[in-house]
Amino acid sequence: MATRVSSKGVETRKLILDAAEILFSEHGYNGTSLRDIAAAAEVRLSLVHYHFGNKHEIFSAAMERKIGLLQAAVAESFNAADANFPAGLTIEQTVAAFIQPFLTVASTPGHELRYYVTMTSHLMSSYRMPELRPILAKLSIVSDIFEDRIKTLMPDTEEGEILYGMYLVEAALIFMVQDPGFLDDLSRDHHSSRALDRRAEATIRFFAAGLERLAQKPD
Repeated sequence: MATRVSSKGVETRKLILDAAEILFSEHGYNGTSLRDIAAAAEVRLSLVHYHFGNKHEIFSAAMERKIGLLQAAVAESFNAADANFPAGLTIEQTVAAFIQPFLTVASTPGHELRYYVTMTSHLMSSYRMPELRPILAKLSIVSDIFEDRIKTLMPDTEEGEILYGMYLVEAALIFMVQDPGFLDDLSRDHHSSRALDRRAEATIRFFAAGLERLAQKPD
């Protein structure tokens, strides 16, 4: 009997977290309520309170449960790139290894990380909220992979310049993942925010050129 109850509790938690992940990805942290989550999960509000207590605990749990998967996806992308280019990656290849997983996830309906990546992008946009900063700090394990590689490739570039370049890359990537249709409108439907992977090559060239320019001394 205890095992059945425990299994039911695990399933209920999963339903709540799945619903929360989708709602946070669509409406952000402030735009999602416990009642919204309970309704989407099709469970009583009391069960949401029982398993998590408050919205912040749900958000923390939702962020925590897939951060390892995201880190692994980026790490695997770099491992594949290293295998394909054993002589060492260029800046462009390094940028490709970092952003390709995000573009693929954002463009793949049903991908297990699709809502998660969008949810994390909303978190990055809410970094000023004190209660969210500890979670934001945990996400650094993903960007640290990119930072270490870029610093190795640009040893003579000031750290501040590298970090600013990374900020520009990640800020653009965050908006691209969140974008519900701005690209479609701006490009007059030549490109779609639902198919970012189709523009991966151009995106990679653009980001890499900016980082490479930072390594050059101003004229």
